[in-house]
Amino acid sequence: MLKEFLLDTSEKNNIKKQIYKYIHLHKRASKNEMLQVFHLPQTTLTRIIYELHDKGYIYNDGKGEPTGGRPPTYYAVLPDAAYVIGIDISRTHVTCILTNIAFEELGKIQTKLETTDTPDRLVPKLISDLRKLLELHKIEEEYLLGIGIGSVGPLDREKGIILNPDSFAASAWNNVRIVDILKQEFPVPITLNNGANTAAYAEYYLNSLLDDSILYCINGYGVRTGFLERGIIGNNHEGDSSAAGHIVIDINGRQCICGKKGCLATYTTYEALLEKIMEKKEVSFPKKEINAFEYIIEAIEKNDPLVKELVLESAYYYGIGISNMVNILHPTKVFLHGKLIYQYPSYYQEVVKTIKNNVYQKDTIIIQKSTIGEKSVALGGAIELYNTYFNMQN
Repeated sequence: MLKEFLLDTSEKNNIKKQIYKYIHLHKRASKNEMLQVFHLPQTTLTRIIYELHDKGYIYNDGKGEPTGGRPPTYYAVLPDAAYVIGIDISRTHVTCILTNIAFEELGKIQTKLETTDTPDRLVPKLISDLRKLLELHKIEEEYLLGIGIGSVGPLDREKGIILNPDSFAASAWNNVRIVDILKQEFPVPITLNNGANTAAYAEYYLNSLLDDSILYCINGYGVRTGFLERGIIGNNHEGDSSAAGHIVIDINGRQCICGKKGCLATYTTYEALLEKIMEKKEVSFPKKEINAFEYIIEAIEKNDPLVKELVLESAYYYGIGISNMVNILHPTKVFLHGKLIYQYPSYYQEVVKTIKNNVYQKDTIIIQKSTIGEKSVALGGAIELYNTYFNMQN
């Protein structure tokens, strides 16, 4: 059973796990490639490959192109050897995705968050949804590697607690011991991290960006960022990926809820945009009774010139904020995620143009939309959980 194999932290089993991880990470790998990487005697590597194959962890994935001799035989992981669940807890929805070990989606349940969805109401539904996914696909506990959660912060990752996130539709999301609660129902490993970090993990792993450093930026009801340096997450203290929203871009600018002036979030979030629109239009209506994004996108579709002008102004400020991060972190790739990024091309183009105009090293960076989209946070949570099996100590 793959789970028992991955739980074995003995020195003897470690090299087998590293070979399995290499095949998994590269999607498929030949024996010749692995000989060059692991520097093992050919007989030892052959024995390990045969053992992994006989136990049903990997399979023969066919021949490659010959390079002067016999065509190489490639190996890949057996997708149904184990399963993982990824969860995305955002300000507007909760998404649960069941995947096989190749992180191919088998089932998904998404719940929109309403003002009544306090933890006491939502968590029991989340547990019910997870059980439905496992029962529907007949996944027994011994085949479930665990549950990986990507969430808005701030978080206490070590203790598995969602601390005090802002902008939730419902109240009472303070000091929620989400990992402990889920472990009472599902006695498997469970991880918790920033959603922007797990999304970066998804891009890195699913697109085999093995030599890249990734800055993943999410803008919506908050500004969240995650940074990954060749597969290593650059976590910040207390897991608050929303800290990027409090980069000051105008010291005499708009008042922020954090107490400072000119924070990036006060120029870029949907609610900040809606407030600016109301101010410019000299109208007043209860913001909590309308969906800020839906109001903005509807106005854009109606070609409202003022709204379009303010949205593009917001894109400019967002680009300035990201360019500051780029100049400090030096990523090779920047991924942009958010509804305006996908639904309003002019917004996306303005963000990209502003970043490129304000970064120091223009030729070494690629800026693009997320390749995975709305599933990236949950899938990245599943991937991070899987990777914990290779960091276990005796």
